Amino acid sequence: MNHKSWIATVIGLALVVTFSAAQSQPTASPASSGGNHRVAVIDLVRIFNECAQIQDLNEMMKQQTEAAAQEAQQRRKVIEDKQTELTAFRPGSPDFLARRKDLVRLNIDANVWLKVTEQQMDQDKFDWTKVIYDKARQVIEQIAKERGYDVVLLRSEFKPDDIELAVQTLRRVIQERTVVFNVPEIDITDQVIRKLDADYKAAGGKKLLGGATTP
Repeated sequence: MNHKSWIATVIGLALVVTFSAAQSQPTASPASSGGNHRVAVIDLVRIFNECAQIQDLNEMMKQQTEAAAQEAQQRRKVIEDKQTELTAFRPGSPDFLARRKDLVRLNIDANVWLKVTEQQMDQDKFDWTKVIYDKARQVIEQIAKERGYDVVLLRSEFKPDDIELAVQTLRRVIQERTVVFNVPEIDITDQVIRKLDADYKAAGGKKLLGGATTP
């Protein structure tokens, strides 16, 4: 799973972020709250592309992937060398059987290591996606309440040139769009990104990631 596909997984987490603001009084002035607008929109794709924590996580995951690929190559080299050595012994001889057993063990160890490593990295991506989405949701709610919005809808850019050339795919993309049009004043994506980045920096930045193993 590359970082683009990881980012894409969050789009399926929620189509609408809603909450009641009936008992809350907006703390911002009418000018800062966008006049009488009661609905806002958010672009989660931009958030998961642009927020600093995601970018740092992507870089960390890239380094882990490269390190894993290097170790996998080293393990394959050892196995290939052992396989070459095995051809020098007579099949069925004690030395041949011992070396073949060692070769089988190396193959099993390499396969198990690779599977566990991939599972751990996928788990890290899954866990961090949940954590960052939840943080984004909290920030969205906070900003919306401050500006007097009752509902925040998920919007996405319509880019037909980036999708598969099939009418079924185009129809699906059109049907899945929650917002067809909005005025720029009700888009709070930039504010959410700024708040997420400020909170991330205040919490310690990259130190908060801790190797991307425990959110």
